[in-house]
Amino acid sequence: MRALEIEFSELVETSRLDAYFHLSPGRRLAKYASDGVPRHEALASREVFDAEVWAPPRFKRVYAVQGEPAMPYLRPSDTLNFLPSAADFLSAERNPNVRKYQIDPGTILVTCSGRNLGPTVYVDEYLSGFLLSHDMVRIKIEDEDLRFYLLGLLGSETGQLLLRKDKSGSVIDHISADHVSSLQVPMVEEAQIAKVADLIRKAVNLREDARLSLQRLQKEYEATLPKIPNPKSTPASWTISSSELCNRIDAAPYLDSVQKVRKALLDSGGCKLADIAEALKPLGRYRTNYVDSAHGVPILSGGQLLQAKLLNPKFIARQALTEIERYRLGSGWIAYPADGRAEEALGEPVMVIKSREDWLASGHVGRLVSKIREDAGRLYLSFKTPHAQMQLKALCSGSVVDATFPEDALSIILPPLPETTGQSIENCWAKFHEAEECEEKAYAIIEEELGSIWQSS
Repeated sequence: MRALEIEFSELVETSRLDAYFHLSPGRRLAKYASDGVPRHEALASREVFDAEVWAPPRFKRVYAVQGEPAMPYLRPSDTLNFLPSAADFLSAERNPNVRKYQIDPGTILVTCSGRNLGPTVYVDEYLSGFLLSHDMVRIKIEDEDLRFYLLGLLGSETGQLLLRKDKSGSVIDHISADHVSSLQVPMVEEAQIAKVADLIRKAVNLREDARLSLQRLQKEYEATLPKIPNPKSTPASWTISSSELCNRIDAAPYLDSVQKVRKALLDSGGCKLADIAEALKPLGRYRTNYVDSAHGVPILSGGQLLQAKLLNPKFIARQALTEIERYRLGSGWIAYPADGRAEEALGEPVMVIKSREDWLASGHVGRLVSKIREDAGRLYLSFKTPHAQMQLKALCSGSVVDATFPEDALSIILPPLPETTGQSIENCWAKFHEAEECEEKAYAIIEEELGSIWQSS
């Protein structure tokens, strides 16, 4: 049991009676900082940060219909992904004040509700093309060095503790824009602030360049492929020969639009995925014996696989897995959520970046291994096309959770591989790894500087 004596005046000042608030490490850090060690500055202070901190009001989302001007919408968790993609499309005309929910480049976003409260994201040119709900607090700071220093601090362990110290809520944790605005920001030496800012700036630029390059290459490639049939043109019923039936009697695998795409791809020089890659997915369940990082191996779920900013990382005891190598990710592999919801991220591919090469991934993650190593990047682009994705989703099975298997992936007809080299795609994914390295160096500087100041006081 943990116990702490506090003054009655502190209860009155904070208007909080819950034990978590007064016992939280972030509260103790903030109290220590307020005593003058280390130097701290209020985020809302005009003298230093002069930050604008706000969150737009809640709004009723009106979704776009076919042919209506639409704007892509992200959920807060989507912003943490390597390549965020629209969760939905909102009507640009029937959502009042929809422009309030656009996010400007240079804005820092703070997740303000949910179990994984606190992760921060920087709005680059790629992210600025989306709408975002009220569930992320916005921070704008004109001074670029201070902006990137704050972004680095909020990404560090100390920054996350400080952000979470004011959380409230019975079922869902929550902080408000006022909580973020009142944050007392620990300040290190000016030279170290500049060093942190340079590292975070480099990370932001690397991630932005990787996203924009991948987006451009994907668009250029897909522009050369056959058009996808309009879903509304799919007939309500159709006839197929019994010889065309496989081991499925549900309609989805035989959708008219899917069959048209497969034929068009074959006619244009496409091939089966099985001809150019292996598909893997470890079978069997295991006991989820999670331990701390010192005693386990990092393991990714299907959702975490897509995240550049990893939420709630898990480490599993080695003895919990039989034949542990079946779950390990390899260099140059393409991985994707093989189970989940077909209408969401199921099938969305990523390339395994260097820092995650020897990590494990759960049995809900599919792997593609190119038979020609140099073609891995081109395989990634081809598998990511809507032509390949619609085939995989049509092969899903399951009543509550959609599931796919290696045989499903191997049967997909891929478009002809793009002319661009696979190495150019891999270079983009390598930038995600470089960005992560820069951030880790910045976090280490912050923790070391703050730790040495606190210890010496």
